[in-house]
Amino acid sequence: MSSIRRALLLPVLALGSLVAACGDSPSEDAVATKSGPAKTTKTAGLSPEMVAAVPVGRSSNVLSVHFALGKLPLVGQALPVEIAIVPHQDFTSVRANFEGPDGLALTIGNELKPVTEVKLETVIKHQLMLLPRSDGVFILSAAVETDSPAEGTVSRVFSLPIIVAADAASAAAAPAPAAPAAPK
Repeated sequence: MSSIRRALLLPVLALGSLVAACGDSPSEDAVATKSGPAKTTKTAGLSPEMVAAVPVGRSSNVLSVHFALGKLPLVGQALPVEIAIVPHQDFTSVRANFEGPDGLALTIGNELKPVTEVKLETVIKHQLMLLPRSDGVFILSAAVETDSPAEGTVSRVFSLPIIVAADAASAAAAPAPAAPAAPK
């Protein structure tokens, strides 16, 4: 019996020390050292309505694209889209091309001409006009090309999801969940 007690003693002591340490949190100095300076979620100069486009790959630490829809996307109604390109480092030049899928015509602003001598965190604004031809979920693509002495010419692709409703009534009406059947 004593050999069984000795065999169980070590795991019980280990478990007890782990449980006792659960309430301990790291010191504030350790947390500050590991996390570094606090990062802001919004870039200065962007309107609060803007949301980040989805980068393909890991390009958001070098450059980010944000967008805001001018109104509710409805079939057959022109849709203004405000674009903001924010470089997180200096570039010799930045240019962009935008492309929409079938069902989401890009009528104005498919190209951002080259902007030269772009400085860190300088917001580059651009305006698009879309014409939704059908309802559904669409992905507008933004290909942003940057030039810099360190990287040369690099193209980065971003996706801008846009949900188009058939009409205002269908956009406002959300399907209600079915009521559970009464027990018999």
